[in-house]
Amino acid sequence: MPSSTTKRALITGAGAADGIGIAIARQLGLAGHAVFLNGASARVLDRAAELCAEGINAKAAVADLTIAAEVARLRADVGAVDILVNNAGSGLAGIALGR
Repeated sequence: MPSSTTKRALITGAGAADGIGIAIARQLGLAGHAVFLNGASARVLDRAAELCAEGINAKAAVADLTIAAEVARLRADVGAVDILVNNAGSGLAGIALGR
């Protein structure tokens, strides 16, 4: 049972296995907080499963935060949060930017 000091955290942009979002979620979870991960792809579900395997109270939802209806669904699914880590962004995975 969570203590009265347990907080609920929503971390957006938490799909990358080696990203800052999952690192922050892990640290919040290890501190005893419940974490809810968001990402634009289904890989965020894998990140939540990894955290759960580590004993962290973690859940996840796929939602594209550029689409209002998906933001509304995410908000309804997550409910009230105490901590928001607004880490969502757009990446260029695998693309070389040098010319």
